[in-house]
Amino acid sequence: MKRHPELAALVERHQQLETTLETRRSRFISDWNCDNPLIEPLLGAELLNLASNRQSTDSYIYFDEEPAVLDGITRFHLTREGIELSRTNVLAGPGSSSFLAAFSIWLRRSGYTEIYYQPPLYHNFHYLLESLDINVSPLTNKHIFEPGYTMKLPARRTVLLMCDPVWYAGKRVPKEQIAAIAEWQQATRSLVFIDGSFQYMQWDGIKDEKTAMLDPELTFRLICPAKTLAVPFFRFAYLLHPGETHQELMFLYESIVGGASASDLVFAQRALQVLNNDSLNRMLTDFYVKIYHALIGRDLIRTDIAPECGYFVFAVPTNRPANMVTMDGSYFELKGHTGYCRINLMAARRIYGLEDVS
Repeated sequence: MKRHPELAALVERHQQLETTLETRRSRFISDWNCDNPLIEPLLGAELLNLASNRQSTDSYIYFDEEPAVLDGITRFHLTREGIELSRTNVLAGPGSSSFLAAFSIWLRRSGYTEIYYQPPLYHNFHYLLESLDINVSPLTNKHIFEPGYTMKLPARRTVLLMCDPVWYAGKRVPKEQIAAIAEWQQATRSLVFIDGSFQYMQWDGIKDEKTAMLDPELTFRLICPAKTLAVPFFRFAYLLHPGETHQELMFLYESIVGGASASDLVFAQRALQVLNNDSLNRMLTDFYVKIYHALIGRDLIRTDIAPECGYFVFAVPTNRPANMVTMDGSYFELKGHTGYCRINLMAARRIYGLEDVS
């Protein structure tokens, strides 16, 4: 198996971080967990007693047997993006990482051993692909927000993996770049996988995601409402995919993850309602914007990379509390940017004592 020393070091760095966090979690400003004070107004107090929402207790729960969730997903994308999807374009379940595993196995079983990506990718995705002996090569050495960014797409049919947004910095892939990929996709009939786990949190209130312009029958789009709503203790994600791949992907995914829980099912139904509600969406994104401007205004952080979405920013903490734990660019395949680290806005709110920001 071909080994990539830099990617092996990337995975090892994340593993070492887990050890550090055993004793210093409270000082972790780059945290993926979310101390979200808006959970109850977003989701409703009834979710505190989830078991009562499920009448049947004698069978496993599979999201593909839950029309309320599947129809909620298709309705969401029709309303938001004008895309008509069938149930065979949707695979839903508890958690996005299992979808990465299922897709990686599907690639190997489909004969793909040499594919491409636009950095960065989630480190576990790299780990899965390497474990399956799939060589994934970067098409550029820069991230989309860096000066001089260019990407030359292959002139043949292949597979392209990418993230939109670039989650750790809150940066969207520009519309022109997505349009270029869409044109290339049609010309080569290439498959595109979008890790959109942090989509639908745009600070300017724009409803649609530009990756919706890609061909649904050549595109895999991973969406994770649990991440979008910053509610990590519930598990719900879904994968939009070409209809012809549905049966095999569903078998692979459910073989990995098994059934879902009643709480995950109830959360999925509520999460889709929240995502489709403009006022609730704005309540959440406005909260992130307020924290960001408070951090900038009080000279607690500085950045030249203006965030556009989500609850992560890539910035320099100008006032570092003792024992602060950070994730710098090396965790995300990014070189340079000395002093910068990923900052979870909600973690920063807690660490810097900004409880007045709400």
